[in-house]
Amino acid sequence: MSRFAANLSLTFTELDFLDRFDAAAKHAFSAVEFQYPYDVDAQEIKRRADSAGLPIELFNAPPGDTFGIAALAPPEEFQQSITQAIEYAKVLKPKKLHIMAGIAEVTSDTTARYVENIRWAAQQLEEIDVLVVIEPINQYSVPGYFLHNLDHAYWLVETINHPNVKILFDIFHIQQIHGNLTRRLREVNDAGLLGHVQVASVPDRHEPGTGEVNEVHVFQQLDELGYDGVIAGEYLPEGETTAGLGWLEL
Repeated sequence: MSRFAANLSLTFTELDFLDRFDAAAKHAFSAVEFQYPYDVDAQEIKRRADSAGLPIELFNAPPGDTFGIAALAPPEEFQQSITQAIEYAKVLKPKKLHIMAGIAEVTSDTTARYVENIRWAAQQLEEIDVLVVIEPINQYSVPGYFLHNLDHAYWLVETINHPNVKILFDIFHIQQIHGNLTRRLREVNDAGLLGHVQVASVPDRHEPGTGEVNEVHVFQQLDELGYDGVIAGEYLPEGETTAGLGWLEL
């Protein structure tokens, strides 16, 4: 049976960030994730998550100004950003860290920089038992994003050649990049690369069940594949968050 995580950067935004943990705990969520926690004290975030009884599944590395810096930043700058993420991870104990690539043309230079940076991060995060996940992002939402399809993700993971790197399969993005969600999901899973799953409706990024995708079928596929992680609702509520939580019963 599917387990769900609330993305507290996009949902329950009617409340202050720290109050969203208790709000999520009142509904059928097994965990939480969020995007960028760096403006809030890590100890206070952990205290509120523990009080709500919700483990932290994932958060993002610092994004810079370009939806990530992994394909753009020289090693010293990139490593500083990951060091900050590690400081938070040591307190928050997430299972995964999403490292974004940035808006950058795919060239030999950006590719080499990305591979070097992600490999270094994977090594550092493995020491604290945090998985690195990388995510293909569609070109409608973020034009020019460096990592924009699954085939590129496969090649990068193979080239990075570190066991602590897997793929974040975001249904919202993969549907718009490739379609063929069932085949693509099986493909990622069979390759042993399914690191995390996120969901939002397509094309408007609202609650699951309100767009063109049959999320029930996708959730069933995840169950059949033996996926034992959470499915995170990374979507923009059409109205007040609690009014749209019927998708948890899909």
